[in-house]
Amino acid sequence: MSDAPASDAESNKPSPRDEVHVDMDRRPFGGLEFQVSEVVGRLEAVVNAQDATEEEKKCESRKISTGFFEPQESSMDEILKILEELVLKTDPNGDSVEPPLLPTDAVTRAAILSHSISALFGRLERTHAARLGATIACETTRWMAHMFRLTDYNAFYHQEHLEGLVRVTRMLLHHRYPRYLEDGALAFTNRLPCIYSCVASPLGVVQHLCRQLSLPLACVRPVPVNASGRGMDVEALERLCEEDVAANRIPLLVLGEVGAPPLGWSSPLASLGAICKTRNIHLHVRGHALALPAVSGRDQTFSLPDSLTLTPGPWFGVPGLPTVTFYKIPEPIIANDHSKGVNAAGSREGALAALAGLAGGGARLAALPLWSCARAAGAARLARRLAAALRAAGAARAAVAAARLRLLSDPPGGDEPANVDIVEAISKASACVAFQFAPPGIEKPPPYYDKLNSWLGQVLQREADMISIEVCETESYGVVLRYCPLEGVCGEEVAGVAGVAGEAEEAAGGEEERVRAWAAELAAQLLVLRATVALRDAFADRVRQRPPLRLVHVPGWAGLGGVRYVPAGWEDASADEINSLNRQLVDTLRATDGAFSCGDGEDGLACVRFGMVTADTDVDELLELVENAGKEVEESSRALTNMTEVLKKGIEEAQADIERENAERLWQEGVLRRVPVVGRVVQWWAPAARPPRGRRLHLALGTLQTTDDVYQFVQKKNTEESEEPARAHSPSRQPQPTEQQ
Repeated sequence: MSDAPASDAESNKPSPRDEVHVDMDRRPFGGLEFQVSEVVGRLEAVVNAQDATEEEKKCESRKISTGFFEPQESSMDEILKILEELVLKTDPNGDSVEPPLLPTDAVTRAAILSHSISALFGRLERTHAARLGATIACETTRWMAHMFRLTDYNAFYHQEHLEGLVRVTRMLLHHRYPRYLEDGALAFTNRLPCIYSCVASPLGVVQHLCRQLSLPLACVRPVPVNASGRGMDVEALERLCEEDVAANRIPLLVLGEVGAPPLGWSSPLASLGAICKTRNIHLHVRGHALALPAVSGRDQTFSLPDSLTLTPGPWFGVPGLPTVTFYKIPEPIIANDHSKGVNAAGSREGALAALAGLAGGGARLAALPLWSCARAAGAARLARRLAAALRAAGAARAAVAAARLRLLSDPPGGDEPANVDIVEAISKASACVAFQFAPPGIEKPPPYYDKLNSWLGQVLQREADMISIEVCETESYGVVLRYCPLEGVCGEEVAGVAGVAGEAEEAAGGEEERVRAWAAELAAQLLVLRATVALRDAFADRVRQRPPLRLVHVPGWAGLGGVRYVPAGWEDASADEINSLNRQLVDTLRATDGAFSCGDGEDGLACVRFGMVTADTDVDELLELVENAGKEVEESSRALTNMTEVLKKGIEEAQADIERENAERLWQEGVLRRVPVVGRVVQWWAPAARPPRGRRLHLALGTLQTTDDVYQFVQKKNTEESEEPARAHSPSRQPQPTEQQ
């Protein structure tokens, strides 16, 4: 008996899922939130799937049409499938077990969703969108200023990292050159603006400013580093300002850095602020140390810089967040000879116009992702993320100090006493850990240590990837290793852990646990590094004591060293012969130990490279192994050379014999066989033709022999084979039948 059908009322009753869709459709952004969440979840599930077949993981070559691109109408489901395939095919680490997409939590999804909502504002009326954008920007500015202890600032939100600095500099040009709007670059003809930047700062920043604002590079004034080697020299800055004023130039902008890459050094903000205030110069500050006030726990605020740049996206570990530039609106310009006929208030309005987009952003709302992130996480949770990053940097610094490596950066900050001024704390914090393996008492290590630090950095990136280590090359210290948890990697890991565990404290504990695991791996690699350096001199001495081996300097090689095997009698050998001998030697050694490799010395000839070793390595045993293997390869090469000579000599003899026989045969055929004789005499003078005699080389005896016996054997065999069918087809004799039968 079948079940009774449901009633119409029950069948038409909406399901809970339908009710969710109905409620979302009633809200302006409810359905959008559901769709974005579904899309993000689908991409994460497909892209991070580990059970894909090998055929699916293979990257297929993309077909590029030579004509115009004419897309066909596709559904959203098809578009998502194409995106999933593109993410998988374009992944450079396709063989890695790590998923290409990090896990997303509620804060990250809120930031992603805000970009979709921002696109919807394009359908609002322009004035409505402007009011909405101004409201969200003002609220975000108040929250950011309170979190980072800033007062009396306005904020500009932008996607490009240096866009805010460009806008601020353009504002200063409008302010200090009132005719800049009418005359453009001609306004700088008589009085050139000057931008001051420390020589240790990235050159790309001032170059970008000059390119964007069409300023000549003569505007850039490099300031030396102070006597301690860290930060800008304030006294040199003051001297440069005096020189520029005397030369009828306008000191315009000072670029200060606190906790800036690569070494996390900071300039003294208090001294810079005093000079800039006295000389009416704009002070702009940027760097990771500006995140320190958010975790200091003080109620103290500061407004010393005239503008500063914050990067909340990498600091919080949330993608898609805008960069924030806080700035102060300049006061009206004082009338002078350069501004005759120009309204002072008009110069201020022109300066404000240079920042276009602060309040009236229209449909383009740059502050919305940060506003959504702040609402989703809350100020306390984001502050805990910053505190976790600084604690991780402190733990890494302690591990590096315990490993007796050279520290080049200041303490990360975050644990200063409560009575320390906030500006002073920012000026001394680095927010990163910069270190290197170097001999004590030397300012810049020898070039060999650059190779060692590069090797250490590559090994840590490969074997100890629980935290991200960057290999940097500096002018003053050579190759330096750097760990900065405020540059996105640590923040993303903290965000992922926090999303799973639900508490940032657990995420911080997980990050410190990763640092401890990294410290153990670092200690293991340092044992190898120190053992290699300790045995390097002994290795060179032992090589000089063995005549067949020659010490070779291998550029860019951090291992024990390189040797070349040149036995006695090979001094005049060609480069190809020596290269062939040493390459064969490396192939033989690699069958025993993979630490050997083939390289090229400074002279371009091949050699045997010795890799990194441990403290219990016996150098004499290694060299003896190389020497014995070299003798075996040499004997094999000599036997091969002798065999080559035998073959060459045999071929020459065989060719001479064949040429002589051909000459004799030609004489017989060309003279004797053409004599006009008849009868049986012809058979005696012209015997039956036979094939020419060949030659064969007996390798064991090294002699040349004819092929007559081979020819006779083959002829006899052919004769027997030809007679066999004849006997088989011949009629056999059978008895004749008698009459009685």
